[in-house]
Amino acid sequence: MKKIFIYLFLAFYFGLLNNVYASCNCNHKGACNHHHTHHSSQSSSQPVYLVRSEHNTSEEKFPNCAKHYMKTDTTINYYSDGSRRTFVNSTVYNQDGTILVSNCNKVKHVFYKNSHYFIICKNSGCSIINSKGETITKQNYSKIEELKENRFLVKYNKKFGIIDIEENAVVPVKYQKFQKISDETFITKLNGYYGILDIENNILVKNDCEKIKPLHNTILLKRYGKYGLNKPDGSVIYKIEFDKIKPYKEFILLKKDKKYQISDYNGKSLSDEKFKKIKLERNTLFGIIGKEKVKITE
Repeated sequence: MKKIFIYLFLAFYFGLLNNVYASCNCNHKGACNHHHTHHSSQSSSQPVYLVRSEHNTSEEKFPNCAKHYMKTDTTINYYSDGSRRTFVNSTVYNQDGTILVSNCNKVKHVFYKNSHYFIICKNSGCSIINSKGETITKQNYSKIEELKENRFLVKYNKKFGIIDIEENAVVPVKYQKFQKISDETFITKLNGYYGILDIENNILVKNDCEKIKPLHNTILLKRYGKYGLNKPDGSVIYKIEFDKIKPYKEFILLKKDKKYQISDYNGKSLSDEKFKKIKLERNTLFGIIGKEKVKITE
């Protein structure tokens, strides 16, 4: 009976000791004499509080518009964790001082066919209003961005498209991604595949690519595991038939059938040879054919 009691006591003692070690992040051995400090630092955190605020009011005139002006109140809050938040509240006024629209996070003046419009964004969403303060867009968009005269990139229900000032769909609002290549062309994503179209909805590359991305002044495309290269207007530099295309200094490295070649970004080949390997030595490109090293550039 006495032995059983001793065993139970030792089991309890070492079990308690192991619990102490488990709750401590130290690398030492032996009992931890600051376990309470560890525990309290893990179970509670310092509350974040406002340290100070900065307030500023500015007045802005719109280009080519003498009938309206805008006042913006900006507040910047600084918090104890080093973060900060900026709050913007803009109000558009008529020339006589009456309010056209208020409580805006963002305002953009638009002039079209001798009429004044405003893209306004509030916490509830974005819309286009006329000079009377009337909302002319029916949908409540999460984004409206003017691309050029009478063309607006919009986002609605996590989909992108392009509309005109009357909210006619120039490009259907159906794309999951809309990335600008130039003022006229865009990379789009539809049903998981990438394509390219222009601002008037002309399809330059169908949405059948696994990958499309800008590469300097060209566009890299990937389809069925093969790569090609286009100009931003959709014209082909290299067909989609290469195993690899990647930038190599100021040149392009192309791989096909385990052989490499080098070209510039206009598709001009720097060598008629196809090499087993390309290497750079002292700012000079060399191609390797068997054991022979051929100079490509100075």
